[in-house]
Amino acid sequence: MPEETKEKNTIAELQAKLRELEVQIAELQAERRRLQQQIAEMRAMEEVMPPTSQTELQQTLRRMFARFARFLQAQRCMLMLHDPVNDKLVIQEPLVGFSDDEKEELKKLEEIDGEFNSVFKERRMLILNSLVGCDSPDMHLLQRIGVKSVLAVPMVWERRDEDQQVIERRTIGVLAFFDKRGNGSFVDEDKRIVEVLARQAAAVIAGAQLIIQVIERKQELERAFQSMLAGVIIVNMKGRIQLINQVALNAFCDGETDGVGKNYDEVVKHDAVRELIGKAIEELSELTAEIELEKPEERIFRAQTAVVKDEAGNPTGIIAVFTDITEIRRLEQMKTHFVAAVSHELRTPLTSIKGFIATLLDDTEGYFDHKTRYEFYQIIDQECDRLRRLIDDLLNLSRIERGLALQPNWQVVDVVSVIKRVLTAQQAYTDKHELKMDIPEELPPIVADEDKLDEILTNLVNNAIKYSPDGGEVVVRVVREDNTLLFSVKDQGIGIPKEKLSMIFERFSRIDTRETRAAGGTGLGLYLVKHLVEAHDGVIWAESEGIGKGSTFFFRLPIFPNRAREEGYIFTEVEKYLH
Repeated sequence: MPEETKEKNTIAELQAKLRELEVQIAELQAERRRLQQQIAEMRAMEEVMPPTSQTELQQTLRRMFARFARFLQAQRCMLMLHDPVNDKLVIQEPLVGFSDDEKEELKKLEEIDGEFNSVFKERRMLILNSLVGCDSPDMHLLQRIGVKSVLAVPMVWERRDEDQQVIERRTIGVLAFFDKRGNGSFVDEDKRIVEVLARQAAAVIAGAQLIIQVIERKQELERAFQSMLAGVIIVNMKGRIQLINQVALNAFCDGETDGVGKNYDEVVKHDAVRELIGKAIEELSELTAEIELEKPEERIFRAQTAVVKDEAGNPTGIIAVFTDITEIRRLEQMKTHFVAAVSHELRTPLTSIKGFIATLLDDTEGYFDHKTRYEFYQIIDQECDRLRRLIDDLLNLSRIERGLALQPNWQVVDVVSVIKRVLTAQQAYTDKHELKMDIPEELPPIVADEDKLDEILTNLVNNAIKYSPDGGEVVVRVVREDNTLLFSVKDQGIGIPKEKLSMIFERFSRIDTRETRAAGGTGLGLYLVKHLVEAHDGVIWAESEGIGKGSTFFFRLPIFPNRAREEGYIFTEVEKYLH
């Protein structure tokens, strides 16, 4: 072959190789541009503000994993996060490329100790371009839903110091991709990319979880702070409010909706509170005071201040806590009245007993005839009964205050005979009142404590007499309603203000009017009656149209209380009356 021909062939070969190299260079440049675009997108995702809620995290992960799948040309993507409480991997949304039925099937992976658990525990990558012949149960499950290949990587979160040295490393889950598009295989380049993606996803998830935990904890503390029964105001050393809750705003700030960032002088309208806060800041001392409010209603607060300090012990402000003690003061006042009333109630029968006994003892010459002496003895007997009832009330109060139940002595009780006995006994104390009963003929017996039922009715009838100073009718009615008896005691007395009806069964409670003060009493009767009724599984309430219009007290008792049944009592003579 001539030299010229050889040279031409060589040039042609070189030109062909050059064209081949040009194609390869173009392909490499295209791949370089693709990788640069991927790097730019990943960096852009890193610069996105971290999610601050579970919803935002889900949205961020959905966008991120869709890009991840596109980078790797994978058809599906799955996230499993470690649950430290149950020490297992848990499937998490988003699951890219799976149907709802397939997602339900994937949930079963949580209970399988297979390859994904090994990836997590051993921090190793898993790459399987064919699942045929795999013995692992989790791979069998993936095959059932049509998965052909797997690339899984542990998600390792790292925390670094200022010198970028790793000071904490924690595996938080597993990121898995399935089925390369075009029936392709996962290759080494995919492994390098997926390692970067997993680190990025771990950083986003761990950072978001930390932020979400902090936000949720802050919101939880804020809810607790705002739901406190006490008012709280925290101010810094310059007098600016750092925190204030709704109780304090409502009580001391006259309609202000938010005082944070403002000076307490501008927000707090109550003079005594302003003075207390100002003094606490000036003196940096713990102070206590009682704050009384007159509007919109009378209330009393116990105020306490304390100094707020930083970690170094330097004062940064003060905290003032306002506890509503209105009810405590009311109870203290009621107790004071109660002690005075009990002293009076004890002294009155004792004075009568002492007087009549002294009179009888002085009658050495038999001046009083038998009839007169008998009347004296009757009065002494009645006053002794009055003392006994008062002492019984005090003993019952003591039991209730100690948390001890009033235990009924269950027996079959003839309601009619108890009512007749109570009315007869109470009629002896008054000639201004007419005591009546309105009871149907067919009234079943009930299971109850006869003495306690007697005490309930005696208290209510006695109250009806006591608070009807001008006399009138007192009517006791009983009607059957299903398997209960409804009792009522109605009088024509001084009545009860409607706004006080809910208070009259409280301990030491008495309606404070001229008429009630004249009637006397300890304020214990209705409180004890309520507990006696409730000991029978019953309920009690009162009705009145107001002052001067009389009152009606109702209480309902079951014919056979569940409490008696639970204690094992059987009364066949009562059972037959139940519907």
